[in-house]
Amino acid sequence: MNLVGKPRPDWFARLASSDPDNIRNGRTSYPSGHAAETFMAFGLLSIYLLARLKLFTTPTQGHFAKVIVCLLPLGFAAFITLSRVAAYKHDFADINAGMFIGLCSAMLAYLVNYHNPLDAVAAAQPRMRPIPPAPGWLKRWLGEEAELHDVESLRQPLTSSN
Repeated sequence: MNLVGKPRPDWFARLASSDPDNIRNGRTSYPSGHAAETFMAFGLLSIYLLARLKLFTTPTQGHFAKVIVCLLPLGFAAFITLSRVAAYKHDFADINAGMFIGLCSAMLAYLVNYHNPLDAVAAAQPRMRPIPPAPGWLKRWLGEEAELHDVESLRQPLTSSN
């Protein structure tokens, strides 16, 4: 469902087809879902790489190469969204709105799961959340095994036992 109902650039060609589904789909141009999805996925990847490579926190050798690596996913997302304009499916306003939604969603998703990407110490470190107690129905069903007795062992990184 699209609440805006802005027609696509090929709206008049869709009217000539007289297919009701095709015509209905022709009024779902704003914002671009392709732009929102790709900028959410590749924006999240860019933010993670920015934090993991400590791009803005630690001066190191090869800084220009790190910038290129961090911007490459955003360039790929821009290529995908501009292909929607070239295919005559969206206007620039549609992809700009989708890009804004996607980048805001990517930043929100990153900050929910990781620390501030500009923090020199905790960048790209996942947030540790407390493990809630088992619900009552699970305790009755499994008994004592429902509770985790050694919660700290879950916080340790996995190591191979070979």
